[in-house]
Amino acid sequence: MSHSGQPPDQAKNVSEESVQERVDQAKTIARKEEVIEIYEDLLKTIWDRIMPTLGRVTVTAIMERALVLTAEKYPVIHHLEVRAAGVSFDVLRQRLGEEEKLAMRDALKELIANLIDILAMLTGDILVQQLLKEIEGRQLI
Repeated sequence: MSHSGQPPDQAKNVSEESVQERVDQAKTIARKEEVIEIYEDLLKTIWDRIMPTLGRVTVTAIMERALVLTAEKYPVIHHLEVRAAGVSFDVLRQRLGEEEKLAMRDALKELIANLIDILAMLTGDILVQQLLKEIEGRQLI
């Protein structure tokens, strides 16, 4: 018998299951962090590409509008901040709860869709076509 009062094989299985659960949790957290990094990079690319054409004030207003629209459906988006250099994920990373991490991918996909929609309305698809060529082929998990 082991210290837990279970036969050694059963105690070993419980311990292996516990380790596997922790590994699975760590993988899930790592994947969620990877998703955040991918979208953070994508938003930076979009920001950098449209800034020379539209200017800081316009790009900031467009990004803030996309954030507001997305936050109506996904409140976790309120943790993103528009700054002079682009969208900051710092507060989001600090405040992101486990339940919110599950919705993060959908929320960020919605943010990108809203951003593209606003740009399409404002530029008649001219800028969007160039932008889509630029970001085409990126893996959005």
